[in-house]
Amino acid sequence: MTAGQVEPRLRRAIDASIGWYEDLFALHGVGSRLEDGLWSSLAPPPPLHSDAVVVEPTVTAEQVMARLEGREHTGFKDSFSSIDASELGMELLFAATWIHRDAAPSPHATSGAWTVVRTPEELDGWTSGHDTSEVLLPGLLERGHFKILAQLDGDRIVAGAVARLGSGVVDLSNVHADPGHVVDWADLADAVAGLFPGRPIVGYERGDDLDAALDGGFIPVGELRIWVR
Repeated sequence: MTAGQVEPRLRRAIDASIGWYEDLFALHGVGSRLEDGLWSSLAPPPPLHSDAVVVEPTVTAEQVMARLEGREHTGFKDSFSSIDASELGMELLFAATWIHRDAAPSPHATSGAWTVVRTPEELDGWTSGHDTSEVLLPGLLERGHFKILAQLDGDRIVAGAVARLGSGVVDLSNVHADPGHVVDWADLADAVAGLFPGRPIVGYERGDDLDAALDGGFIPVGELRIWVR
């Protein structure tokens, strides 16, 4: 690949992440701008989200800082882990790995452990256990390309994930489990494939969650870093 080109699986993951940002920010009434390979919000972002996302590997630190000028508390996602923003007075929040799982020829049978959240009451229970009540608003339940998944122990939600269909791939995010429970990523991927068959699944993870995803059939396709000020 020549300079500026991006490996196709990594491109899918980055573009899916931008699609997530577009949808979620619109739900919160926040507009956006995508110019010169850099996506950014037009107003403060929802909690747990960056003000800007690097979309192309040619974007420089100076471009990012110019776009974020005037924002006192801000952050950006470096999708290629190529910018050292510490020299610009920012701190590294965390580093993570983009992951990709090829589309399965046909959905495998699942354990049946995963269910789809369908009501605002169920969503309230899901978000209260994941500290996302101000992020994942009930309006997501009215968007067919979003599926909020839950794993139950009796009536209690003990694990969750969000799957978003867009541009031929499924973006899998917000994967989590309560203490004492673990996510079987292979089973989760099969559940997602049952909802959106024939699509690759992408996302990013770190630490033990990354190890679990790789054990579940995902592969690493790139690195990213989140910077904040």
